[in-house]
Amino acid sequence: MCIRIRYQQFDPLSGSFRPYDAGTGTVTLPENLAHSDTLVALRAVLEELAVEQPESGAICWCGEDIVVVPRVPEQRRSSQVIHHGA
Repeated sequence: MCIRIRYQQFDPLSGSFRPYDAGTGTVTLPENLAHSDTLVALRAVLEELAVEQPESGAICWCGEDIVVVPRVPEQRRSSQVIHHGA
């Protein structure tokens, strides 16, 4: 996949927000966006960039399917946590 997805807090009414940065190939989406809405928002940005989208899912302009994995915070695992059940 040619694009990167970044989540960031922003005010969509500010007028200065650009959801796509061509220099880095990054699409920026709201950080509080529900996982189920991520593909919908991503499809909308890509359609604005004239990238034809299929009926379901999202396609990058290179033709590759875009798979958005859930944002799960990294958890630290240590022997102390494992042994003490903390």
